[in-house]
Amino acid sequence: MEHREVVVPISKEAEFRLNYDECEDSYLVDYPLSEKKFYELFDIGFFDQLNTKLNLMIGDYEQEEILENKLDLLKNFMSNFTHQHPDNATLNDLNELFKVAYNNKTGVFFFF
Repeated sequence: MEHREVVVPISKEAEFRLNYDECEDSYLVDYPLSEKKFYELFDIGFFDQLNTKLNLMIGDYEQEEILENKLDLLKNFMSNFTHQHPDNATLNDLNELFKVAYNNKTGVFFFF
């Protein structure tokens, strides 16, 4: 089983520390993606479309980040994608996680 998680720092300082692997867990909002949740998102094309729209490479054995300069693109993407899949609980959880990044102007980090 792969270990996948999506992480959002709660402040710019926490984001800086995360880049140097010096951030305490209490300064991060962490969302672990189980195999089931990952494939649930994969099957509806979430990662493929997110990669295409934001020019990313989220995939197995990859680390990727969405920084402040792409948060508006992420917000628009999520608005459209959650509208298409309103009953997907995992997608809705990620959307709530991403709101932490929007509100704090920090990044979203994918560790897959």
